[in-house]
Amino acid sequence: MQDTHELNPKASIFTEKLISVIKWAFVVALTYVVFQTFKQKEQNLSTILSEFEQIFIWKNIPKIALVFCLIFVNWACEAKKWQVLANQFNPLKFLDAYQSVLVGLTLGFISPANLGDFAGRIIHLKNNNRKQGIGSILLGNGIQFYVTLIFGIFAYLIIYGINFPRIHQIIFGCLVFCIFLGIFVFFVRDKIEYFLGKNKLISRYKIYWQSLIDFNNQTFFQVFIWSVLRFLIIAWQFVIVLQIFEIHIKIIDLWAISCLVFLFKTVVPQVNFLSDLGVRELSALHFFSLYTVSISSVISATFFLWLINILLPVLVGGILFLKIKKK
Repeated sequence: MQDTHELNPKASIFTEKLISVIKWAFVVALTYVVFQTFKQKEQNLSTILSEFEQIFIWKNIPKIALVFCLIFVNWACEAKKWQVLANQFNPLKFLDAYQSVLVGLTLGFISPANLGDFAGRIIHLKNNNRKQGIGSILLGNGIQFYVTLIFGIFAYLIIYGINFPRIHQIIFGCLVFCIFLGIFVFFVRDKIEYFLGKNKLISRYKIYWQSLIDFNNQTFFQVFIWSVLRFLIIAWQFVIVLQIFEIHIKIIDLWAISCLVFLFKTVVPQVNFLSDLGVRELSALHFFSLYTVSISSVISATFFLWLINILLPVLVGGILFLKIKKK
């Protein structure tokens, strides 16, 4: 019997051309989104460029170098977290996990609600494991979200003590409730299948929430630790950037505000990475309004961090995506 591929050479050529078209369409879409990003920032671009020029002086070089090094460490922690999760059902090399994370970041950049991130993450998984991979991504994101809530609570206490404004009292109460809810779900997760399985609609999507039940405590602990490390790296990276841009307040307050900025970036629904940038800036401006600081410096620092932590890895992920061969 002849090989199927030999019988359908035209189909194979068509598939390769289709993949090539998709990749070039991706390049065009990515270029367009980046262009729109800078277009939206046009009203502040001259001020931001001026701020950027001022930070590149000799005394800041070690800090700037450290900030750039932490980019790779940050995404390495995310890659390691993804590798730990994926290894439970599909062995995954660290470099493949790293590539998957960057490609997912890139695809998420040009897709609504960051949905492309899922497609990028599962790119190195076997076809029959990809649905389970989506469930594991959701679990990993949930644990990272939980870690963000924990640090958010401590940050609130540092900034406000017990004298919360009314709206922040409500937010703080919701954070505390979510923390206890997370602890409760963790300890009764083996019973979740019994209750969710009774609902026919929910049980149809069992493969997406099965990871919560199947993964053992050691896996949860490893993912939790990598999530904590990643959050600490991002928060301290922001602190260093704020110092570079001459935001002179107590370092503990800088750290707390960094945590709160990432808290609001996490909990506020975002349509795409443009809205992510907007949430970063608005939350930073809100909390820094409690201090006497330069507004332009705060905006510039936030934008600079977004450029190096999101846009730069997105461009790297785009290059990696173009180099991925059809397997």
